[in-house]
Amino acid sequence: MKKSGKNRKRRDEKGIALIATLGLISMLSILSISLMGVSLVELQSAERYENRLVAFHEADGAIDQTIVNLRANRTYAGVPATNFTIGRTSGTYSTTVTQSQTNANVYTIASTGNVGANAQAYGFQARNITAIVEMASQGGGGFGIFSNGAIQMSGNATTDAYDSRLGPYSQSNKTNEGNIGTNTTRAGFVMLSGNARVNGDLAIGPGGNPLTATQISGNARITGTKYAASAATPMTAVSIPNTLTNLGALSVSANNTVTLGAGTYYYSSISVSGNGRLNVTGAATVYVNGNVSISGNGVGTAQNLPPNLTINVAGARSVTVSGNGDFFGKIYAPQSSISVTGNGNIFGAISGSSFSDSGNGMIHYDKALGGGSSQSTNNELKAWTEVSY
Repeated sequence: MKKSGKNRKRRDEKGIALIATLGLISMLSILSISLMGVSLVELQSAERYENRLVAFHEADGAIDQTIVNLRANRTYAGVPATNFTIGRTSGTYSTTVTQSQTNANVYTIASTGNVGANAQAYGFQARNITAIVEMASQGGGGFGIFSNGAIQMSGNATTDAYDSRLGPYSQSNKTNEGNIGTNTTRAGFVMLSGNARVNGDLAIGPGGNPLTATQISGNARITGTKYAASAATPMTAVSIPNTLTNLGALSVSANNTVTLGAGTYYYSSISVSGNGRLNVTGAATVYVNGNVSISGNGVGTAQNLPPNLTINVAGARSVTVSGNGDFFGKIYAPQSSISVTGNGNIFGAISGSSFSDSGNGMIHYDKALGGGSSQSTNNELKAWTEVSY
C-alpha cells in the first residue's frame, strides 16, 4: 500500500510538471507570435517608407526630364506614364505641363511618382510635386536684334530697352540695353548709316574684330560696348511639332481684326495688311512654315506684354514688318531674312539669319524675354512644392 501511494505521488508530480511545461510553451508561443507581429509591422513600415522615398525621387526626376524636353520643344506636353523597376520595387512616373496665360515663358509642371500598380496594391505609395519654371528665351537672348549674319540699320532706326514686368514702355521705364548681336565675324557685316542709333552694346561672333566687323557712317552711333562674344549664340532651326494641325494661311486685311486666344498654332503663312490687326488675348506660340508679312495696324498681345507671343518661322522664308502699327512679341526666324520698315514700333525681340531696318520706328527690347543679360541662357526654377492629396 505504501508503494502505491508513492507511485501516485510521482504521477501527480509529473502531471504538475507537464502542465507547467505546457504553460511555459504557450507563453513562449504567444510571446513569439507577438514578436513576429511587431517585426512584421516594423518591416511593413520600413517598406512603406522606402517606397515613399522611391516615389518621391521618381517624381522629382521626372520634373528634371520635363525641363530638358521643354528646352528643345516649348510645346512639350509632359512625360507620359512610364514604368520603372528598381530592384524589387516597381511603379510609374508622369508629368503634365501647363503654359502660363500671362507669360509664355513660364510653365507649371505637375509630376507624380507611384510605387505599386494601384492604390489598392500592397505597399502602394504616391508622391506629387508641382514646379513652376521660367524658360529662357530661345536664340538671341538679351538682344533686341540678333542675326546669324548681316545687320543693316539706316534711316532713323533706333534700339533701346525696357522691362514689361515693371509696366509699359515710358520715360521712367527705358534703358540703354537695346543690344544687338550677330554670330558673324566678317568685315563690314554690321552696317549703320543715316541717323541709326543703337542704345546698347554690339556683340559679334567669337574671335572677331568689332572694329573691322562694323561700318558706321553719317550720324549713326552705337552708344555701348563693341565686343566679340566668347561663344556663338545658338540659333536652333525651328521644328514644327507633328502634333499640330496646319491651319492654312492666316490673312488679316481691310478693317478686319482676328483674335487668337492662348494656345499653340500652326499656319502656312501670315499676312496682316491694310487696316487689319491681329490681337492675341493670351500666351500664344505661333509656328509658320511660310512667309510672314506684318503691316496694317500691327499685332497686339494680352496686356501688350511681348512674352505672350512668340512667332517661330521654319525654313528660309521672308519676314517683313512694316506699316504704322506696333508689334508686341518675339519673332524667331533663324533661317529667314528679316526686314523692318515703316513707322511702327516693335516691342520685344527679333532673331533671323539676316536683319535690315530702314524705317522710322524703334525696336524696344523687352528684358522680360531674356532676363536683361546679353548672355542670358538660364532657366529659372521659380517654385517647387510637394502636394498632398
